[in-house]
Amino acid sequence: MKGRLKIVSEAISLKGGFFSAKQIAKETSIDFKDVQIVLDRLFREGMVQRFDLIPNPGEGAPLRGRPKKRTIYQIADGRSFVNRFKPKLKPDTAADRMWKVIRGKRDFSIKDLVVLAEVKRENARWFVKMLYRARYISPSKSGGPGVEWSLIKIKDPGPKRPYLGNVARPRQ
Repeated sequence: MKGRLKIVSEAISLKGGFFSAKQIAKETSIDFKDVQIVLDRLFREGMVQRFDLIPNPGEGAPLRGRPKKRTIYQIADGRSFVNRFKPKLKPDTAADRMWKVIRGKRDFSIKDLVVLAEVKRENARWFVKMLYRARYISPSKSGGPGVEWSLIKIKDPGPKRPYLGNVARPRQ
């Protein structure tokens, strides 16, 4: 259930506005009934709002049985929805130590990260690559010898390191 909840919540957050269980099922390739179970759970938790649309039969249309209703959903509170499903960052990791070094120095090299943050060279290179792809840092233009990178002041998110999990494709 947890895997479906995560997949459906990601599809909902990308969708925005109004959506139906049928649309989410088509986008995620999850069975319609399973999507409805997840949406009902999110509705009970107050994360999404549910609207039942009952079609109005035209004049002269025969009334045979109950008209089929259509249910659409909308995110109830965007901030609480995002907070519930955003990834949890573990405190005091190697990435946190490297981020403290980067924010403290502003102009740094991979060697600075290895020595000051006490991490392996491969980890420092990966972190720098991901920060570059996410456009938090740029190659240094006015650094001294051995300074390779600079933190972009406009993009500085503060003392907490940025989440870099979805930065998968290279910069264009």
